[in-house]
Amino acid sequence: MSKLFYGPPPVVSVFFWCVILINLMTGCGVRELASGKLAPPEVGFQGLTIYPPESECWPLSARVQLTNPNPEPMRILGYDYEVALEGENLVQGDSTDAITLPAGGTNQVDIPILLKLPAIPKTLGVLLRQEKLRYEIAGGFRLASLLGGMKVPFRFRGEITRQEGLERLRAYLGSKE
Repeated sequence: MSKLFYGPPPVVSVFFWCVILINLMTGCGVRELASGKLAPPEVGFQGLTIYPPESECWPLSARVQLTNPNPEPMRILGYDYEVALEGENLVQGDSTDAITLPAGGTNQVDIPILLKLPAIPKTLGVLLRQEKLRYEIAGGFRLASLLGGMKVPFRFRGEITRQEGLERLRAYLGSKE
C-alpha cells in the first residue's frame, strides 16, 4: 500500500513559515514608519574638527548628533559618507559600527575622515588662495532591518576660514608669530 502525500515535506513547510514570519516582522517596521507611528531619527550637524596633518593624510572629524523621537530604542547598523571640498568629491567611507539610540534620547557620532596624500596639496592650495574653503558632508545612516533597512540621509554644508586652516597648519609646522 502506498502513502498518500497531503502537503509539502516538513523542511519546506518550516522554511515557508520562517519566510512568512520574517516578511511580517520586516513589514511591520516599514508600516510603522510609513504610518507615522515610528519616526526616523533626526540627524544634526555639530561641527567639523580639523586635526594637524600627519605624514600621509590630514585627519578630520565630523560630529553628528542622532535624536530618536520614538518611545522605543532604535538600532542603527552603520553609515556611509562622502566629503567634497569646493565641489570636488575627495573622500568616501563607511562604517558598520552599530549604534543604539535610547528611547527619546540622543547619541553623538564622530565620523572619522582622512584626506589622503594626493588630496592634501589641492586642499592646501585652495585654502591658501581663498578666504573660505567650502565643504559638504553627505551620506546616510542605515536603520536595522526590522525598520525596513531604510537609510536616513544627511547633507551638511559649511565653510572653513583661511585663518582656521592656517592656525592648524602653524600648530603642526611649529611656526610662531
